[in-house]
Amino acid sequence: MRGLLLVFLSLFSVAAFAATEIRTVSAEATGIDREQAVYNALGEAVRQVRGAQISASRQVRSALTRVSQRTGDGRESSTTISSGQKSETRVASNGLISGYRILSVTDSGDGGGKLARLEVDVPVYKAPGSSAQDNRWRMAVYPVETARSRYTVDRHSLSAEEVSGRFTHSISDALAQSRRFALLARDSESAIFDERHRMAGEDVPVSEKAMLGNTLGAEYLVVTRVSDLSLGSEQLISSLTGEKSTIATGAAVLEVRVVVPATGGIVWSQTLNTTSSELGLALDGTSHSVQKVFDRIGREVALRVIDAVWPPLVEKQQGEELVINMGGDLLAPGDTWEVFALGDAVRNSHTGGGLGRTETRIATVEITRSSPKIAYAEVIDGSVEGVGHVLRRNAQASAKKSPAEAIRGTRTRTCLPIDPC
Repeated sequence: MRGLLLVFLSLFSVAAFAATEIRTVSAEATGIDREQAVYNALGEAVRQVRGAQISASRQVRSALTRVSQRTGDGRESSTTISSGQKSETRVASNGLISGYRILSVTDSGDGGGKLARLEVDVPVYKAPGSSAQDNRWRMAVYPVETARSRYTVDRHSLSAEEVSGRFTHSISDALAQSRRFALLARDSESAIFDERHRMAGEDVPVSEKAMLGNTLGAEYLVVTRVSDLSLGSEQLISSLTGEKSTIATGAAVLEVRVVVPATGGIVWSQTLNTTSSELGLALDGTSHSVQKVFDRIGREVALRVIDAVWPPLVEKQQGEELVINMGGDLLAPGDTWEVFALGDAVRNSHTGGGLGRTETRIATVEITRSSPKIAYAEVIDGSVEGVGHVLRRNAQASAKKSPAEAIRGTRTRTCLPIDPC
């Protein structure tokens, strides 16, 4: 087998700066002469730090030749000759080198060539804030797909591009606030590619080029499609009293999936079908009201994704309060959540696969205050002992009443003409 080594190196001085750390490694390799041995050792050092792409191929070529000959007794015989095979391995590595020291160059000992031993300094780019994201799953929110060219939201006509952009931003913003995932930008790739192209230019210092080749892949994708978005409001005037009331019209229908890109498997899928009343929105036809629609639906999508993939947990008990490992606007004061104690793991009798752990409801809590990273809650029903319990949303308790319902008072059981019965 014949090996072909392809190594791309930039042998320039790389100064350490804030986002780059220098990693020193030992490497050795052989070559037909001193220069080749040193070059191969540098490639080995880069591969130790940056890894390598290896592709192997094997080609077999057969050439059939028939040779005929006549024997002494007049008979004719023939022989078929077949030969030819070729194997090739390619190893490619990409990286920068800030410096190296030759420890020794000796004979390889196999009858020819040289063996070089080096100490090599390889700069490694460290992404800002990466230490805080090492234990987070990487998630990307792909640009939201649209089923129509235009949508009407609270009397405002919006293009499909604007609806997609607003929804993508609101979902990404809500998931980022949860601090449960390392969010990757998939809706800003044009700007990212432009910046990388600029960094690859000849007039950019080599130290800055260490940031190239560090693109991360997502472990989860959030893929969303807007089937319907026709939320609005309609004003009614009572013929008896002249009293005005506003009722919600239309609906928002979004198909949401969480996908594992490595396998294409669908982890979770759900259709969100909701109205402005269920979202607790009072639409008044203003631009501010329209933006609230996108913010509230984005929050709802994020909460459902979090509940399916990585729900919040009780981390600590602090006096009468519970400390929850999620904060931001997703856990707003006044929201109620149900607490479940985790039990034994359950397996599918047919497939043997895991179905998760059993959950037993033990309490209902109300969020009292929230910070960017954690939230605090008090128990309003039941009892919570210990930590590690899962929080699930209490859909009925968290559903907000409409403004008309709030002022109705004792008339909740009576349907008047002013009421949207």
